[in-house]
This record gives sequence, structure tokens and C-alpha cells, in this order.
Amino acid sequence: MSQVLVKALTRLIEVYPDSIAGSTLTPSQKKQLDEFSRKTQSVQVTPKGRGVVYGILDMDVVKVTLEQLAPNQNVSPSAPQRAVNIASTRSSKQGRVGHDVTYVLAKAVANPLWESSGGPTEHLNVATEEFGVFSLEVGGERNRDLNTHHSIWLMENQALFDRLDWLPNNEPTTVIWYRGQLHNKLIDWLSVPERAPMVYFFADYDGVGLNNFRRLNERLKERAEFWMMPNWKELLNRYGQNQLWVDTAREFNSFLENSSNLLAQSSHLQALVLEMQTNGLALEQESIWLSKK
Repeated sequence: MSQVLVKALTRLIEVYPDSIAGSTLTPSQKKQLDEFSRKTQSVQVTPKGRGVVYGILDMDVVKVTLEQLAPNQNVSPSAPQRAVNIASTRSSKQGRVGHDVTYVLAKAVANPLWESSGGPTEHLNVATEEFGVFSLEVGGERNRDLNTHHSIWLMENQALFDRLDWLPNNEPTTVIWYRGQLHNKLIDWLSVPERAPMVYFFADYDGVGLNNFRRLNERLKERAEFWMMPNWKELLNRYGQNQLWVDTAREFNSFLENSSNLLAQSSHLQALVLEMQTNGLALEQESIWLSKK
């Protein structure tokens, strides 16, 4: 709550020696000022009309308090956001904590065609051949015009990224490992229609995986496909686990509440959801190697 008090005290300093009507402050700001007034008597709360006004009685105390809570509120606008947070809150994790870009690891398989700035590029294929993977920056200006003529696969777990013999065919594609939660910046980047003709989504068959696909489908629509493992029903019933189902139940329920149209359009996904729900089971995607092809 200290940052609420910082904002309230800053407003009082800006209007000093005048006062601020309580009606122009948020409830949390008024609560913090009331408590601060009781503790320090450096802010006066005065009834006025049907409300109250707040004014500074002891500027020195207010300034010292503000300096303790926010050591530096005049950091250069060019400074990274987390440095600004430290200056204003003493913590990089308070304030706006998001990064401007994110990074994902990817592999090019069978030489997919990528284009950048209107021309073809072999950089991603070469990087995969020489280093095994490449890192893709998304969210900023870099790679904004990077597009492929082939599909993209998204997968959640590292084992499937390490070893790609589970891929259903040998067609050119690009495989991206996203680890757990699908980042909004990656979804935004993929949502550009020219980015890729199709994005195949393969994750654990649990609440988190389903909810991630819902978020992806909301942006990509028909360009996003939830990939069904061969013999998925047999795998779910033989190797599925109840604990994973329980642990991701909240996400599963969220998926159901927000995916009526999606389920109506996909009989395969609807069948999977029903089977999971009926048996109280979820399935990790590494079970793909246990499937009888």
C-alpha cells in the first residue's frame, strides 16, 4: 500500500498550500492518508460540506516520508522499467513489471521458408543446423516482419522440443517451446495473419494446456489447431493421472466457462474434454512416445 500513499502525498505536495477534496481521491488513498494523519499529524483532515479535504501541516515530515517510500521519482524516461521501479519503490517487482519483449527458443525442421523485409532468409535454418536452436525475440520492432510460408508448432514441455521424432510428418515447419504459460507477447506476434498459415498447439491435456489453447484460438481463430495425439483416448485412460486433473481443475473450469463456441466447432476437442471430465484424468504430453502408431 506504500505506493498508494506515495501518490496521495505527491498530489498534496503539488497543490500545497491548498488542499485536496477527498472526493477526488480513491478510497485506498483516503484510507492511507487518514492513517498517515493519525500517526504523524503532518496531514490535516478537515470536514468541508458533505465530505473532507486533505492538506499538509508539516511539509518536512511529508517530504522525508516520501523520500523513504520513493527515493527517486525523476529517473530518466530512457531507463529500463525495472530500474524505474527500484527508484520509485525500492523494488524492481513493484509498479509496472512487464518487459517490453520476451524470448522463446525455436528450431527449424526440414528447411521451412521464412521471409523478412520482403525477402527470404536462411538465418533460422542455419542457426538450427549450427547451434541446435535459435532464440526468437518477440514483442518489439525486431522480427515484426518475419513471416513463414509453413506451419509453426507450439509445445509446452522440453522433452518434445529436444526430440522431434513424434512430429506426425516430415514437412517443413518451425517448432517453438513456450514452457508452461503461453506468453501474451507470443500470442500477439502469432496473431498477425501473415505470420504463419497454421499454428499447431500441443500441450499437456490438462486445464492449463486447454486454457492456453483457448487464449491462442481467440486471437488466431481457424489458424490455430489443438493437436490430438494418435490413440489419445487409450493413452488418457491408461496413463492419465488424477492429481494433475485436480491441480489444474480451476483452469479447466475456466476453459469450460469461456469456450462454448470453440467446443461447438471442434468435435475432437469436445470429445477430449468430456473424457477428461468423466474420468477425472489429465495427461502429460510425453505419453506421445507410448502411443501405438
